Order: sequence, then C-alpha cells, then structure tokens
Amino acid sequence: MSSEPTNIVRIDGKDRRPWSVASRENLLRAAIAEIAERGYEHARLVDIAARADMTVGAIYNWFDNRSVLFKAALEFALQLQHDKNTDYLATDKVRAATGFQPSHWLIMIAALSPRQGDDTEPTEAQLILLEALRSAWRDEDSKKDLQVQVVSLLTQYEGIIVQAMDDGLIDKSLDPVLIARLFMAFPIGLTSLSLAGAPDIEPTAYIPLLTLLNEAMQPKK
Repeated sequence: MSSEPTNIVRIDGKDRRPWSVASRENLLRAAIAEIAERGYEHARLVDIAARADMTVGAIYNWFDNRSVLFKAALEFALQLQHDKNTDYLATDKVRAATGFQPSHWLIMIAALSPRQGDDTEPTEAQLILLEALRSAWRDEDSKKDLQVQVVSLLTQYEGIIVQAMDDGLIDKSLDPVLIARLFMAFPIGLTSLSLAGAPDIEPTAYIPLLTLLNEAMQPKK
C-alpha cells in the first residue's frame, strides 16, 4: 500500500507540487508586464503566454479565466511593490532623511504606495493599479471583479490609521476612513500626473510636508 504524497502545497484552492510555484510566479510576472504595457482591455492571454514561454492551455491549469488571472496579477504586483518599499523605507538613509522609524505610521503608509525609492518612472504596480481602477470605472463586470482587491488595499490603509489612533499618534476625532482614502489617492494622483507628462518631484521634497502633517494630526494636548 503506497503512502499519500507529502510534498503537496495548497495554492489557489488546488493541490500543487512545490516546484510548480515558480511557473505560477512566472505567469503572473508576464501578466503584470503585459497589462502594464497594453492595459486591461488589450492584454491577451496568447501574448501573456508568449511572455511566460508557456501555452495558453497552461494558463488554464492555474487560472479559470482571464478575469481571475488579472485579479491575481494585480494582487501579486502590489505585494511585490509593498515588499520592495518596506525594505527601502527601513534603510538608514531613509530613517535619517525622515526622522521616522520603520514602525511609524507614516512609514507604514508609504510602504503601501506602489512606487518608492530609486524608481525613476511609474512602476508596473502603479500602471496595473491605474488600469484596474480605470477598467472598474468603465466596465461593471470589471468593477465587480476588481472591487475586492481595491477594497483590500484601502482596508490596509485604514488599519494603519486606526492603529496609529489607538497608539495615540493621531487625533481620534479625525475620520480614519477619510484619512485612508486621502493617503491612497495621493500616490495614484501623482502617478496620473506623471503619466500625463507633469515633471516628477524628488521624493525627499515631500518630507517637510509630511512632517508638518504628522504634527498637525497628533492629539491636541
């Protein structure tokens, strides 16, 4: 009697071999690049498969349809950017420039933004997020498909704000939902301006403004 295999992992609700995770990541990276370059509406599975050096049939081994793949690509892109931002914001250079420790709520908010550090132009995470928002605005089906990811990101902002309030860093008379929306909209708006041709501003130029904002939002003594 043979024993059940133990080298199985559960991914996307299905049992997979651990080595297959690399194939999924390769596919997601290809989807991110294709969507960032061509947009949600024009990105095709055949082109994504070509980028990943896979067949279209192989895509369906992982994702039931185009919509599921695109949602996963958005989530993956934002997570990659978040991880990159977290590492950057924890560096001595950034701590010296901002005066904030990595655990400070402003640093944590900044880690959620889909651009950071040495990025000299809009990142794939920014582009795919903007594409998702635009697609959701124009198409009801896309809106339903992407709403979970957009709301999830907004909820992360809200969680940081609420925790800062509980820690006595932000005045509790302020509305955490409103603050979260403003901070999420801020980098999205800046990216839109950059893509429209507006000159970029050096990230460190925002430090004095954020410092004053931090002071203004503290509980009144």
